[in-house]
Amino acid sequence: MRLNKSMKKHKKISAITCLLLTLVVTIIVLYPFVWVLSTALKNNTELFVFPPKMIPDQAVWRNFIDAWRLIDFPRSFFNSFMVSVPTALLTVVVCSMAAYAMTRMKFKYATAVFMIYLSTMMIPMVVRLIPSFILVKNMGLMNTYLGLILPLTAWSVPFGTFLIRQFFLVLPKELNEAAYVDGASHFQIFIRIILPNTVPGMITLGTYVFLQSWNNLLWPLVALNKESMYPVTLAMASLTGPSVEFIPPWNQVMAATLISILPILILYLLLQKYFIQSVALSGVKG
Repeated sequence: MRLNKSMKKHKKISAITCLLLTLVVTIIVLYPFVWVLSTALKNNTELFVFPPKMIPDQAVWRNFIDAWRLIDFPRSFFNSFMVSVPTALLTVVVCSMAAYAMTRMKFKYATAVFMIYLSTMMIPMVVRLIPSFILVKNMGLMNTYLGLILPLTAWSVPFGTFLIRQFFLVLPKELNEAAYVDGASHFQIFIRIILPNTVPGMITLGTYVFLQSWNNLLWPLVALNKESMYPVTLAMASLTGPSVEFIPPWNQVMAATLISILPILILYLLLQKYFIQSVALSGVKG
C-alpha cells in the first residue's frame, strides 16, 4: 500500500516537473516573438523608453503599412517561392529514389555509400560556399533561380536521404517480394507501394527543406547581386547594416520581420500534423 502511494507521489512530482520545464522552455521560445510583436506596435517615442514596456500604451497598426512599403514584398515573396518550392520538390524526389536504392535494392557496398552520404553532413556550409560559387559562376547561373536551387538541393540531399530511409525501413520487405512475384518492376514498386505508404515522411522532408531554403541568407548573398532577384531574407537584410544610408525605425523593421515570416508560419501550422506522424513512424525501426 505504501509502495503504491510512493509511486503515485513520484509520478505526480515527475508530471509537475515536466510541466514546469515545458512551460519554461515555451516562454524562452516565445519571448522573442512577443518582443518583436510588441516593438512592431510601438510608436517612435516608446522604442527607447527605460525600463522598456512589453505592452505599448496604444497599438500603432500603421507600422505594418509603412513596413510593407520598405521593400518590394510581393516580388521578394515571389522570388522566395520560386526558389523554395522547386528546391523542396527536387530534394524529395532525389532523396526518395536514393533511399529506395539503399533499402530495397541489393548492391555491393550499400552501407559504405550510405555512410559517405552521412559524412557530407559534417562539412560546414561555409566550406561549401566557394566551390559552389565557382561551379555556379562557370555554369553561367549567377543571378538565376537555378543557381540558387541546385546548391540548396545538393546540400539538403544527405539529411533528406537519411530521413526518408528511416521511413522506408519501417515498411516490411514482404511488400516488395509480393510485388516481385506479380511481375512488378522497381519503378512500379516505388511508385505504387513505397511512396503511398510514406506520404507523411515526404511532406515532412518537403516542409523542412522549404523552410530551410526560405530562411537561407548566406547563399543568396553570395550568388545574387541583382536587387530584383532578392528573396525575402536578403531583402530584409538590406534594410539595416553599416552600408545602409537610411535605417528605418525599429518598429517598422520589426513589423517587416513579422510580415516576412507570415507565409512559413501559415505553412507550418497547416502541415504540423505530418511532423508528428513522421516522428511516430520513423522511430519504429532504426
